[in-house]
Amino acid sequence: MTKESSVKRAYEKIKRCIKQIFDAAFPFIDNYLKNKKLSKKYPQSILDGIENSDAIGIDTLKGQYADTMHTKDKLEDKAKISIIGITIAITLITGASGILMVLYEKYPCSIFSWIGFFLYIGAEIYLISGGILAIKVLFDENKISIIELSSYAAGESTLRDDYDKCISNNRIQNLIRNNSIYTSYECIRNALICIFIVFFITAIP
Repeated sequence: MTKESSVKRAYEKIKRCIKQIFDAAFPFIDNYLKNKKLSKKYPQSILDGIENSDAIGIDTLKGQYADTMHTKDKLEDKAKISIIGITIAITLITGASGILMVLYEKYPCSIFSWIGFFLYIGAEIYLISGGILAIKVLFDENKISIIELSSYAAGESTLRDDYDKCISNNRIQNLIRNNSIYTSYECIRNALICIFIVFFITAIP
C-alpha cells in the first residue's frame, strides 16, 4: 500500500466520522436530504427488473398493496406515540428550569451556568424539532396512492399497472414516514443527552 493511498483512506475515514457526528448532532438536516431524494423517485415500478413479472398475479399485487397500507397505519401510530412522549418531555424540562439556578449558585464560574443554559435550549430545540417531524408524518406526509375505480373496469393489464404504481408510491411514502419518525426519535435521544449532561454537572460534589 502506497503512502498516497494510506493518506487517502485516512482522509475518507475522517470524512465519514465527521459526517456521522454532524448527522447525529443535526438529524433533521440528514432527514430532509434523504426524504428530498426519495420524493424524486415518483413514479417507479416494483415490477421493473423482475424476470417473468407477467407471472405475478393480481392477488399477489393486492396483498402487496394491503401491506403498504398496514405499514402506513403502524408508522402513524408510532408518530402519535412520539408526539405524546415529546409533549410530556417538554413539560418536564420547562418545569425543571430551576436546575439552572442551582448551577448559578453552586459554581463561581459563570461558564457552567452558560453551558447548562445552552444545553437546556438545545434540548428544547431537539424536542420541538422531533415533535414537528412527528406531526408532519400525520399531516404533510399523510399521502396514499389508491387504485382508481376505472382501472377495475379497464381490464387486468390496466389494473396490474395501477397496482404496480400505487404499491411503489406507497412504499416510497412509507420510507419517507419512517425516516421522519426515526429522526424524531433521534431528536428525543439528543435532548435526553443534553439533559443528562446538565444533571451530571449539577450532581458533581
